[in-house]
Amino acid sequence: MNILVCSVGRRAKLIQYFKEELSKIGGEVIAVDCDSSAPALYLADKSEIVPPITNPNYIKHIMQLCEKYKITAVLSLIDPELSLFAEHKEEFEKNNIKIIVSNREVVNICFDKYLTYKYLHEYDLPVVPTYKNINEIITDIERNWIKFPIIVKPRNGSASIGISIINSVEELYAIWKDNNELIMQPFIEGEEYGVDCYIDLINYKTTNIFCKRKIKMRAGETDKSVAVYNPMLFELIDKVIQVLNPIGPIDIDCFKTDGGFIISEINPRFGGGYLHAHEMGQNFVRNIINNLSGFSNQRDIGNYSEGSVMIKFDEVMVLNSLGKLKR
Repeated sequence: MNILVCSVGRRAKLIQYFKEELSKIGGEVIAVDCDSSAPALYLADKSEIVPPITNPNYIKHIMQLCEKYKITAVLSLIDPELSLFAEHKEEFEKNNIKIIVSNREVVNICFDKYLTYKYLHEYDLPVVPTYKNINEIITDIERNWIKFPIIVKPRNGSASIGISIINSVEELYAIWKDNNELIMQPFIEGEEYGVDCYIDLINYKTTNIFCKRKIKMRAGETDKSVAVYNPMLFELIDKVIQVLNPIGPIDIDCFKTDGGFIISEINPRFGGGYLHAHEMGQNFVRNIINNLSGFSNQRDIGNYSEGSVMIKFDEVMVLNSLGKLKR
């Protein structure tokens, strides 16, 4: 069994997890990225440089790599590529290649922060209020329903890129004039939590939920976290998954406020903080391999030690060049 992981970037430890688990069954992880300096490329069994996902021949190129390396399954680690793979899922599966991605509707809802808000709100699930119309949010500010500061961010953004904190109506109008493809949210007071989940690829049931309180963030990813066990949060996450129906690994962010937990963002892929879950025995990589081997995974929610702390740190590698990879 060989698994192709796309857009690997800096996710070196995750690639090591795949390499370790696949080696137990004689399989390999093949990593690809459009940037030859992506560190995770150099920790896979085999690696290749590919065109950017915006290239019209990108899918064709990935399909060729699947044939070359006898790939069983493909997954991506970045949000924009999830939509692309969701669109071409059937094309791959006709060639007996599993694309580990939720359906197109789920991916589109999660990628669009306004759609995420609308969808969860329709099911009466607690979610951060989100506006796409500047007049609506100003009206609610005037009614004193929400207060400054306001968070303004790209509707389809990721990795905390393009986020601004706004403290007045004048600032809000100024930033909106430059870019109206933004969404606006009230600044939420409360501790931030990240939840890593796995939804079985065979029986579509939630098998794993790992909760952590974020201590420190870096470039939109969890840099330090502490494991928590909270039945109320487990229950909320279970409800979110039931109404959304994603598959595979999924990352859900939320805040703990005086009124309870409130969902802020959903990423239907491995989250940057998954490493903590894995180290605590919540092994989604093994779950994927089990599913690809035709076996369902057993429910294993909350089976970890509360209070463990994850800390990330930098490592260095020196390359002879950034030429074409030959592994």
